[in-house]
This record gives sequence, C-alpha cells and structure tokens, in this order.
Amino acid sequence: MLDSTNTEPSDDVPVSTDAAADAVPPEQVRRALASVLDSEELSSSPQLSNILRFVVEATLEGRRDAIKGYTIAVEALGRDASFDPQADPIVRVEATRLRRALERYYAGAGANDEIEIVVPRGSYVPQFTPRRPSDAGGAAPVPGTAEPASQPAGPGEGEPVVLVPADAGRRWSLRGFVAGALVLLVAVVLAGIVIETVEPVAWRALVSSIALRPIERANRLGMPMVEVRPFDSTGGAPLPPSEITRSAGVVTSGEFTARAIEVRVRDALARFDMLDVLASPEVHPVVSCGSAGVSPYSAFALGGLVENHEDGSMSVLLRLSDLCDGTIVWSREFDSLKPGGDPSATEVALVRDIMAAIAEPYGVIQARARARVTASGGPDKAGPYGCVLDAYSYWRSYLPAEHRRARQCLERSVAADSTFALGYALLAELDLDEIRTGVEPRSDQPVLDRALAAAEQAVELEPTSAFAQRVLMDVHFFRGERSAAIASGQTSLALNPYDMDVLADFAGRLIAFGEVERGEKMLASATQAAPGMPPWVDFYRVIAAYLRGDAPGAASAADQLMGDGYAPGLLARALASNMAGEREAAQSDLRKLVEIAPAWRTEPKLMIERFFPDPSVALRVANDLADAGLPIPKSSAAAD
Repeated sequence: MLDSTNTEPSDDVPVSTDAAADAVPPEQVRRALASVLDSEELSSSPQLSNILRFVVEATLEGRRDAIKGYTIAVEALGRDASFDPQADPIVRVEATRLRRALERYYAGAGANDEIEIVVPRGSYVPQFTPRRPSDAGGAAPVPGTAEPASQPAGPGEGEPVVLVPADAGRRWSLRGFVAGALVLLVAVVLAGIVIETVEPVAWRALVSSIALRPIERANRLGMPMVEVRPFDSTGGAPLPPSEITRSAGVVTSGEFTARAIEVRVRDALARFDMLDVLASPEVHPVVSCGSAGVSPYSAFALGGLVENHEDGSMSVLLRLSDLCDGTIVWSREFDSLKPGGDPSATEVALVRDIMAAIAEPYGVIQARARARVTASGGPDKAGPYGCVLDAYSYWRSYLPAEHRRARQCLERSVAADSTFALGYALLAELDLDEIRTGVEPRSDQPVLDRALAAAEQAVELEPTSAFAQRVLMDVHFFRGERSAAIASGQTSLALNPYDMDVLADFAGRLIAFGEVERGEKMLASATQAAPGMPPWVDFYRVIAAYLRGDAPGAASAADQLMGDGYAPGLLARALASNMAGEREAAQSDLRKLVEIAPAWRTEPKLMIERFFPDPSVALRVANDLADAGLPIPKSSAAAD
C-alpha cells in the first residue's frame, strides 16, 4: 500500500545541486542503469523505466534542478503541458513503485552490481552508491573512494551520494581520452542525422537512452502489445496558439495538434490493464509470429494522420495494424473536428471514442488477440494472458465449467508470479460470481473475505490500476459498504476516464444505491460511447427503469437480456414482468433463478441485501419478489 505520509518533494522546493557529482564516472553509472533496465523488475514496466532513465541522465548532465514532479510527468511519462502535479499524483505513485522495484532488484539479480541506484524518499534525485560484489545486504564503500557526503534532513532535500576515486585524475589515460572522443563524435553525427526529424520529447528520450538504437520490448505476460507511432500532419500548419479564429460561431485554437493527439492516445491506452503499451516511438515490440505467422502473442501498431483545414477544423484518420501479418485490422476517420475554447475537451472526447472502439475488453485489439490465441492452440498456449481470456470467456457464457477453468488458471498464474496484479483482480471478480450467479460456491473461506483479500492485493501491486480499483468497488458493494464502494468507484474513474466499462459499472452501483437519476445518466453516456457492452449493463438498465416506475421501459430493457443461464438477468426480468402484471412470466423466471442460484431460495433476504444495499430499495424489491411468488419470510419483506 502507499505510505500514509507524503514524503515526496514539492515542485515548489528547489533541489540543490552538487558539483562533485560530475566526478562520478558517467560510464559506470550508465552500466548500472543498463543492468537495472534489462532486469525483470523494470523491463516489464515502461513507465518505471522511463522515470529511472530520465532522473539518472538528468543527474549526470548536471540538471538536478529539473528533476521535479512536473518535468518527470511531461518528459518521462508523456503527459501534456497542462499536467498539474498537485491534482494528479501519478509521479508520486510511480516513484513509490520505482523504489520498491529497485529494492527487489538489488536484493536479487542486482546483488553483485558495482553501483546501486537509489531514489531516496523525499526526493526524485537519484543517488549512486558503490557496493561490494556479492554484498546484497546493503551499500559499502569501494576501496579507494571517499566516504559519502552527509545527507540533509527533510523531505525534498535529498542530495545524490558522491564518491570520488582518490586517483580519478590519474585514470584519464590517452586511450580513454581517444575512446571518449570517438563516442562523442558518433553521437554528434547521429544527432545531425535525426535532430531535424524527431520531436523535442522524443529527442530527449533518444539522447537519454543507454544505446543509440531502438529499444525492443518483450512481453512476459503475453498481453497484446501496442506501439503508438508518431502521428503525421497534413493540409498546412495548425493555427498558432495566439491566433484564434471564429468559424460558424465556434472558437477554434491551434493547440489541437497531431503531437498532442498522439500523446493523449498513448496515455489513454496505457490506462487499460489488458494492454501492454510501449512508452514512446523509440520503443518497439519484439514480434514473434511463429511458423506461418501463427503465434499466441499479438503486437499492434497504431498510426494517425491529422489533416488541418482552412476553417480551423481538422480530420483525424487512424489505422491499427497487426504487426505479425502486416494487415490493417481497424481504421476510422473522425471528420470535421472543431475544438472550442478548450482544445483538450475535444481531444478527450476524440480519445474516448477511440478507446471505446479498440481498447475495451470486447474491442478490436482484444478480439484480434483472442482470434490469434485460438488459431495458435488456445489459451493454454498464451501464458497469463490466456487466463485473462478464460475469465472473459466465462463472462460471455456464464457456464460453470468455464468459471472453474478460469479460476484454476489464474490461481496457477498468481502462484507462479506474485506480482500479477490483474490476476488477483480477476480472481476477486470470479469470487463475486459465487454470489452474482451462484456458480461453484466454495467453503474454504467466506466468499467476500476471499474477494476482498484478492482485490486489495491487486491494488497494493498496482495502485494506479483503474481495473483493480473497480474490482475493489464491486467487493465493497456486495459487502454493503456504500461509502467505500463509491470512493473506489470515483478513484477508478479518475485513473481511467476513458474506460466505458468502469463508467457503466459505477453507474450501476449508484442505481442500486438509490441514486437512479445520476446513475442512469452515466449509464446512458457509457452505452452511447461503447454500444457493445456486456450483459450486466442490461441488468442495470432494467433496474433503473423499474425503480423509476417505468414498466414499458423495464420491459423493453428486459428484452435485451441474455438467455436463461444468467442469474441477475432472471432476477431483473422477474421484477419487470411482475411490474407489468405478467405474474406467470415472473414466477417462471424466479423458478429458473433459484435453480441456478439456490441461495435465492435458502437466503432470499441476504441476497436482496447484497444486490440492493440501500434499505429502501431492498424493501421495495423484497415486497415485489414476494408478490411474484418468491418465498420470503414476511418479517424479512416488511423489515426496513
């Protein structure tokens, strides 16, 4: 969990400099950095790698005063210039994760590294501490070095540890000088080649990389990898920020650029847990297509073309390509975009529509990845990602055998990799299905205790995961913890405002809590942006109409529910039928419900309270189900 006290530096506090840091041989630090970046702890996390690379290189270049929350967010994480470090805690959260990753690395694979890179609490400025070989217990001075400089106390005032070799001046031989000059010459030549064609942020990332070549990334979890390539621009330059024009009564601004859209799209994709998004155009996926192009692993490239029009509007053409077979799997044009006084609002709406099409669990990327896994032998061949597909396969069919398969697969995966946060979150949701659908109840531990432990473990491992927070919301909901559920839902939405699944789920919880108008409005927004929503969305549409007293609306929504194997759908259909006076149909659905989920017969009051935690809503549902024929003790139906 995150530390309860905030020990991160404020951007208002300058980080002091230390000229002696220049005496630390940069090549020694860069060797240490390369080892860390190649490790399992960092290679699977582009965001942590980018932060560590940025702060180390900035320190070596004597730019410690530039190492602040804002510059890390913009230059290392790709956030736009409007980033507010006080409102968005992403840098503090990622810095905490980075410290933990470094601790794990130096306690294991990096135990023999000659230099330990430390990002101390209270500062983002790294320290470079020499270590004795095979000394995993902590840093120790290397013979012939000075003692570390003392550290000032207080958050935000940490200085890098500087160790100066006693004979540093004598070590600069002619051979070393010549070698250094050659390296510098190569760097200058390469800079002359690319500097005219690379965007400023990309150029900084290129200069600060360990080697002057593209970084290749492999995906150990098997998740679909997405490379967002630089967006092109045509049709003339966009309007400069200072020039504001009016066209058809709409104020337009020139800040709506191809680069801005590219950065926002990359950032939005990275918020989805079922995707592995590469950090920058300099990082490329390792594509292993297998024989005849058949492989359980998927890699995609998303490119874009922004066309600027004379009236200040623009069109955006996007294309998603499968890197294994080179085909374009999705393309779409967004035409006649006219940003208003706040261009970012138009960008957000555009990116939301893009994410709804390609990034959701039932979107283009996951559909293509599922097809590739099936063609290559099934989920068993796809590693942990195969377990994810098993879980979503169950949520399409609700067959008990698929639930068992998904749960066992995920349990094996988290046992093999205790850092698999998404695996814990999915296990929590599968646990909740013992309540929702009555599938395979287990007696080893109370279901809600199991689900809570798994959800909290997911949040602990990935505090910035919107999906993990959403699952925690679901667990709190079924535990009847209204304030905790709403808080987790709001956090999930803040972490990923582009995920319509999150929006719809939060909306449904609000409806069940009795906030029908607010929840229904959010639910309509989600279904409008992403029409292909899962079946539980139709359940909430029925309940919303039922609570509003809209019998035709409830009946219409009930017609969209999936077949007789979905227990919540049978519950909603029974309520809608009873409301419309169709008692026989309601009784038929209730018979099927108690057959699938026997707890509705043995513990009807408890089940009603779990699905409808608000007492007034629960009372209304209990009365109507009793009227429809569900055997509820009279005292339970009348209790408030």
